[in-house]
Amino acid sequence: MADIDWERGESSSVVPLQTGQRLFASVYGPDRVPGTPIVIFIPGVACSITEWVVVRRFLQPTVRTLLYERSGIGASDESPTPPTASNIAIELNNLLKTLGIAPPYVIVCHSYGGIISREFIDLRQRENRVADVAGVVFVDANQEKSTILWPDANLDAIQQGLDWFTVIGLSRARVLTDAEWQAVLDERESEKHQATGKREMEHYVNSVAELGLKHQLDRDPPLLNSCPISVLKGHPKMDLRKSFEAGVSIGNGTPEQRRQFSEKLVVYPAIHDKLQREILSLSRIHRFVDVEGHGHFIHISAPEAVVAEVNWVLRSI
Repeated sequence: MADIDWERGESSSVVPLQTGQRLFASVYGPDRVPGTPIVIFIPGVACSITEWVVVRRFLQPTVRTLLYERSGIGASDESPTPPTASNIAIELNNLLKTLGIAPPYVIVCHSYGGIISREFIDLRQRENRVADVAGVVFVDANQEKSTILWPDANLDAIQQGLDWFTVIGLSRARVLTDAEWQAVLDERESEKHQATGKREMEHYVNSVAELGLKHQLDRDPPLLNSCPISVLKGHPKMDLRKSFEAGVSIGNGTPEQRRQFSEKLVVYPAIHDKLQREILSLSRIHRFVDVEGHGHFIHISAPEAVVAEVNWVLRSI
């Protein structure tokens, strides 16, 4: 690992941090030219970089990327600290310093990765490194008000025991090859991964609330000033409706749980759209893309949409 120049060539390795913890990291794409951005992927809660292989492959000829597994995922060690969003941001910060990967950074974040990415931005700004994050692509990302919609105890009861990726149709809609998709499934089914996912969910609500205390959506000037951001909105109601119907069909959930979640599905699209559009307030330069016909996992079913927005952000810097 000591011989790897992470700014040049393509490499993968388990990297020991100063804390003694080890994280798996990979870099792809052209050698880094000083001052040009590197794209960093931040997956959602209990998700792995294995989901991002197609997006990475599309970008690889022209864009340098860093993919890493945070604590407890893949080959990375389990976390010595609670996996809050702020702790995960500190972990990423330590990894970048260890690898010697300099800013500027463009962040691509999905779901809970939206919370983590904004904690990372806050961390860099508190270190007086305001310009380190040069742009962000939010892929159906969560924000501080997202707990209005999820998690939901009624949904948990209704979808208990379901093979979720199959039920929502992602196993058919995915663009990953069979081997790539199997790698995603194998990782998700490992005991270590499931334990990490449970720990991350235990801290999810508090992490979202902690971000809300920073009032990033209300700042003037905006948090990212004029750094370009793109917000891709998926249609998670598609996934939730399929999951709801599948759970009800096998008798899951009480009548009251079914009624309450059915009512939430009615209002879900309007609330979700509002929450997604509020993220635009983080920068003066932004654009909003509605990825129609796709659910929450846009990077798996429509990776070309994510690639297009990464390239727009890079052109706009």
